[in-house]
Amino acid sequence: MNGPATERVVRDMAITPGDFFRLLPRALDGLTYAAGRDHVAVGDAAHGVAISIRPLEPRRIALLVIERCEVVLAFKGYDAAERQTFLERFDRAYHRGGG
Repeated sequence: MNGPATERVVRDMAITPGDFFRLLPRALDGLTYAAGRDHVAVGDAAHGVAISIRPLEPRRIALLVIERCEVVLAFKGYDAAERQTFLERFDRAYHRGGG
């Protein structure tokens, strides 16, 4: 099958699934999407992003427990500039304060 390549980006995020989905509308900034229990479809089959999320083992540092999830973004039909713009908006929406 010859078609547009799918580019995958994997993020290890310090977030719970509930917080991920709560912040999702801000990350997508008005884009059309459909969300399931552990996935999100943005756009359509020719030009879109398939996002999957799965919980990972929490990080433990002494008594501190940091919840985390693996988030995989699979881009289809996006050129490099479109991917970069999407990822900058996505990362900014999930950025937490700190140094």
